[in-house]
Amino acid sequence: MARHGTPTPGQAILESLEWLKMDKPEFARRLGMGVDFLEKLIAGEESITPEIATSLESVTGSPAAFWRMLQSKSNRYSNP
Repeated sequence: MARHGTPTPGQAILESLEWLKMDKPEFARRLGMGVDFLEKLIAGEESITPEIATSLESVTGSPAAFWRMLQSKSNRYSNP
């Protein structure tokens, strides 16, 4: 997936799915959420909370601070 700059949280989740070779139902199950909610995270319709960031860290190995930073940057770009 070619891109420039900081990925959106959704892009980073999709990259994690690809890297982990995991489907969305399994990823959502490991995060403790439904697939519908995961789809909303990917689409940017839901935000990554500190709790979700911690769950993402446990599943992906990427620090919770990384996920919070992506959400913070995404919020800045979507709220001029």
